[in-house]
Amino acid sequence: MLFGRDAWERVRGRIQEAGLAVQPLLLEPDGSLADGDFQAAWFSPELFALKQDEAFLAAVLGCPTVRWMQSGRSGFDHPAFAQLARRGVRLSRSTAPAPAIAEYVIASVFDRFQRGPERRLAQQAQEWWPLPFKEIAGSRWLCIGFGEIGREVGCRARALGAHVTGVRRSGGDSDCADLVVTPDRMGDALAAADVVVLSVPLTPDNDGSYGRDFFAGFRAGALFVNVGRGQLLDEPALRAALDSGRVGHCVLDVTRVEPLPRGEWQWTHPQVTLTAHTSGIGSGLIGRTDALLIENLGRYLSGGPLLHELNPENFA
Repeated sequence: MLFGRDAWERVRGRIQEAGLAVQPLLLEPDGSLADGDFQAAWFSPELFALKQDEAFLAAVLGCPTVRWMQSGRSGFDHPAFAQLARRGVRLSRSTAPAPAIAEYVIASVFDRFQRGPERRLAQQAQEWWPLPFKEIAGSRWLCIGFGEIGREVGCRARALGAHVTGVRRSGGDSDCADLVVTPDRMGDALAAADVVVLSVPLTPDNDGSYGRDFFAGFRAGALFVNVGRGQLLDEPALRAALDSGRVGHCVLDVTRVEPLPRGEWQWTHPQVTLTAHTSGIGSGLIGRTDALLIENLGRYLSGGPLLHELNPENFA
């Protein structure tokens, strides 16, 4: 099984304790990789921080014997995933980032509702400004994409007294939402929402699909949070909606081009809060990711069903 060196050193003890028979093949920090084929691979989170992610995926794509890859990512829009799926390689995504992303969303909404920037400015100016603020209790939220991330957001928002509508293709019910609707029926909820959270995965059919018509449906002044992918948005349409006040403020953890180049409008727009695709990297991420690997590795070796296995139809 292919591992990054750091990931293997971290989980080798747990793999041995679980009695899982694994022979590691390691991608070293300098990018070197010993010759040899492998059957499985773990695309672990620290590969991004070490800038080894592309080298790792290239090694997986170049191996004719690979049969399964566990990813530490929740998204699966990288072209390598589609290439592997077409070859019949089984792919498992991760749900580990979802709790951290949900906390990021809640923190971002709190900061806007409680007028955090103005409070910090008042302290800096040594001015005593009593600032009324908006409570989350009684606010209305629309969570577009009600998978793991949307549900984690919904549960936290409801616990704070918000009314939550989730949007997913299958509809249905959820204990993390007051109502779940299909995308074609979300218009009324969008028009009433104080907070709109976008967390759908990027697929070939939704690139740029959240644009002028989408923002025209907003309640004027609503807060918009995108923790999905930057490519989901028509960014000029978002800018126009912010300039007109249709969208009151947006929180962007993702942009179409990452890292976002200097000079782009998102850096300086007064109604944009921008972060560097960091919403998922909370303190519990690695522990949850490792636990999922151990669980799915045991299932794979025993021939059992894998958790969070991607359907090949996602890449059709």
